[in-house]
Amino acid sequence: MNKISNIATFTVTQLNNSIKNLIENNYQIIEVSGEVSQLKKHSSGHIYFTLKDEESVISAICWRSVVPSLKINIEDGLKIIIKGKVTTYSKQSKYQLIVQHIEFHGEGSLLKILEQRKEKLAKMGYFNVLAKKSIPKLPKSIGVITSESGSVIKDIIHRISDRYPLKLIIYPSNVQGDKCLNDIINGIDFFNIENKKKQFVDLIIIARGGGSLEDLMSFNEELLVKRIFESSIPIVSAVGHETDYTLCDLASDLRAPTPSAAAEMVVPHRKDIIVRLNNWSDSIKKSFLNHYDKKKLNFTIVKSKIPNLSDKINNNFQSLDLIESNFLNLINIKLKNTKIQMFEIIKSFSASKLENFLSISNSNLSNSYKKINSLINEILIKKKINLNSNYRELSILSYKETLKRGFAVVRSEEKIVKSDLEIKKNEEFEIEFLNDKTLAKKI
Repeated sequence: MNKISNIATFTVTQLNNSIKNLIENNYQIIEVSGEVSQLKKHSSGHIYFTLKDEESVISAICWRSVVPSLKINIEDGLKIIIKGKVTTYSKQSKYQLIVQHIEFHGEGSLLKILEQRKEKLAKMGYFNVLAKKSIPKLPKSIGVITSESGSVIKDIIHRISDRYPLKLIIYPSNVQGDKCLNDIINGIDFFNIENKKKQFVDLIIIARGGGSLEDLMSFNEELLVKRIFESSIPIVSAVGHETDYTLCDLASDLRAPTPSAAAEMVVPHRKDIIVRLNNWSDSIKKSFLNHYDKKKLNFTIVKSKIPNLSDKINNNFQSLDLIESNFLNLINIKLKNTKIQMFEIIKSFSASKLENFLSISNSNLSNSYKKINSLINEILIKKKINLNSNYRELSILSYKETLKRGFAVVRSEEKIVKSDLEIKKNEEFEIEFLNDKTLAKKI
């Protein structure tokens, strides 16, 4: 390296530019670890902060064009590793780091962020057990958001096919890296939008294999937690191994320890269903047989209480024979008594008594005839008077009397028309006068 002369005279700008070139030429892309402090997110979109360790600090700047590509959200107290360039800011005579990439430094920092984020989201109600949606017991179709090239999807398809074959709709997604978060959120939105058009899927499985805490950080993002909570379709989280816990697990409606376990938890085993159906069939059959035996016993008891109809009929015939015999005896006795009375009457009978009796009877009959004839005439006169009175009343009430005064009756389809609104245009109708009728049409 050529040494710069200590004797040469520089202007302030020349000196600053010389130092700037010296630093930038000696430090290309470097990595620096430290803790974030004095964080300031400017309205321009740039982020300013200092990176410090136990003894020193250095300024750092992340241009707004770089901010969208960052994997993590910069916060005070966060321990990170910055990849970037060293440069100087001549106007303030200071050197600084230009951020190109940021990643977490150690799991301790990640765990601290997760704990703070977990407390925040819990207070907002995103992990509320009462808000979780129930998982359908017998789904017809399932949406799966995962990588289409990994072993996870093969395990899920294999388990579903073995246990309870149904329709699987795969939404291919990155499950690690910069695109992971957007892919998973887009998958959730896709299934929810399609479900509004028709019954698309009954539940969604978000799945990936195990990994480090940093690998799983996309599943701890606040945006993903909110989208899971807002989904109208139940979501099952199957992220990582059994010991891996993410905020995605807490927000989901059901957490599965592994992707394979998720497949087993959301669908029953067809063998279990067959066994259950057989048990139900046996139970129904047994219940039916018990019910049948009870009804059969009740029928036998009722049948035993029904009397023998043949004996009942024979007894009734015997009673009828007895009644007939008694009746004949009674008639014979009555005939004998009547004969005796008749002989006594004949003995006391004389022609003069009969003549007087007939004369008196004839006189009574003649009087009765006159009275009846007189009553009938009176009744007929009253009926005739009432009939004439009713006829006059009916004549007065008859619409014919009204027609005599020059009025007419209008009918349409044999119904009396009371208003012009009841007759449609070009419709024919009938007009009745006193002695004749005529047809007309409304124009």
